[in-house]
Amino acid sequence: MKYSELESGKIISSQQFNLDKQFVDNYVRATSDTSSVTYNSYAPPMSLAALAVRAAITDLKIPGGTLHIAQEVEFYGPFRIGKTILCSATLLQNSLRGGMRILVIGLSIEDNEGANLMSGKSTITVPS
Repeated sequence: MKYSELESGKIISSQQFNLDKQFVDNYVRATSDTSSVTYNSYAPPMSLAALAVRAAITDLKIPGGTLHIAQEVEFYGPFRIGKTILCSATLLQNSLRGGMRILVIGLSIEDNEGANLMSGKSTITVPS
């Protein structure tokens, strides 16, 4: 992929996921979540932020040597287990600084009823 040719405003990822109990259990186990919170009806918010970033990075075919340097997220509602969610990513900025390509990616998550559940942005550097 030629990252230098990507233009701001371009949708770079749009993936749909079924938010099931197995996904939540796998995330809680992977993060060693020892809080007293049980996730029987809702997913941990950061699990969906991680899913949105993963979808964007996968669709961009990000190479080794990439650094994830910043993340901002805002959550608007609960992530109910059993819902289908749509993770979308839009390129907000594409610049070159000090020999590194910097991509700022806008992230959003909606549920299958169109409710906005999360927005944010992720900044990565890609070897040029």
